Amino acid sequence: MVTTALAGRAAVRRGAVRRRSEAAVGVLLLAPSLLIIFGVVLYPAAFAGYLSVLNLHIGRPGVAFVGLQNYVRLLSLPEFWRSVGRGLVWTAGSLGPQVVLGLALASLLNYPGLRARVLYRGLVTLPWLVPTVTVAIIWRWMFHDVYGVINAVLMGLGITDHPIPWLADPDLAMAAVIVANVWRGLPLMVVLFLAALQSIPRDLYDAAEMDGASPWQRYLRVILPQLAPVVWIAAVLRTIWTFNFFDLPWIMTHGGPGEATTIPPVYAYLVTFSGYRLSEGAAVTVVMFAILVVFALLYFRLSPEDEHAPAR
Repeated sequence: MVTTALAGRAAVRRGAVRRRSEAAVGVLLLAPSLLIIFGVVLYPAAFAGYLSVLNLHIGRPGVAFVGLQNYVRLLSLPEFWRSVGRGLVWTAGSLGPQVVLGLALASLLNYPGLRARVLYRGLVTLPWLVPTVTVAIIWRWMFHDVYGVINAVLMGLGITDHPIPWLADPDLAMAAVIVANVWRGLPLMVVLFLAALQSIPRDLYDAAEMDGASPWQRYLRVILPQLAPVVWIAAVLRTIWTFNFFDLPWIMTHGGPGEATTIPPVYAYLVTFSGYRLSEGAAVTVVMFAILVVFALLYFRLSPEDEHAPAR
C-alpha cells in the first residue's frame, strides 16, 4: 500500500508538472500577440489618458497637471459637438447604404441561376483590397469639379449644364465622402452576408416553398430572420470602424470646406497637430473612446439574449 501511495503521489506530481509546462507553452505562444496588443492598443490608450490631464502645448514651456480641465473646456466647445454631430451623420450615412446594398448584392450573388457567380464574387471584393489612400485619391479625382469623371457623365447625360463643385461645396462635401466610404466598405458587408446566406439550411427554403410562400415572403420570413444576428454584428463593427475612420475624409477634404467634413478623428488631428494642443487632442480621443464604449454597452444591452448565451 505504501508503494501504491508513493506511485499515486508521483503521478499527481507528474500531472502538475505537465500542466505547468502546458501553461508555460500557452503563455509563450500568446506572448507575441499580447505584446502587439499592449504596444498598439493598451499603451497608446493609457498614454493618451495621461496626456489628457496635462497642459502640454507645443511651443509653450512647462507641463503641469490640470486634472479634468481639458475635458471641461472640450465639452463646452460648440465646434467639438458639431464634429460629433457630423460624425453621427457620417456614420449613419455610410452604414445604411452598406447594409441595404450589401444584402441586395449578397442575395444576388447567392442566386443559383446567376451565371459566372464565382467571377462576380471575386470582382465584388476588389474595392476592399485597394488601399484607403488610393481609394481617397481616386474618388477625389472623380469628384473634381473640372476634370472629374462624375461631372463629365452628369453633363454628358444632360442632368446638369455646369460642373458641380462636390468637394468645395459645404452642402455636398459630406455626401461625396460618404459615397466614397460606401464604395470602400461595401465588399465586407457583401462577403459577411453571403457567408451567412450560404449557411442557411436548404430545408428551410423547401419548407417555405411547400407552404406556398412566394419568393418575397420566403426572403422576409425565412432569410432575413436567419441573417439578423449577422447583420447586427456587422452593423456594430462597421459603426465603430466608421466613427473612428480618419484616412478617407482627411485625404479627400482635410476636414473642409470649412468644417463640413470635420468628424471627431479629423477634429482630434487638427487640435493636436495643427493647433499644437497635445493634451486637448488627447482629451478628444478619450471622449471618442468613451462614446464608443457607451455604444458597445448599448449593443450588448439591446442584442438578443440568446446571442451571447453559452452553448449548452
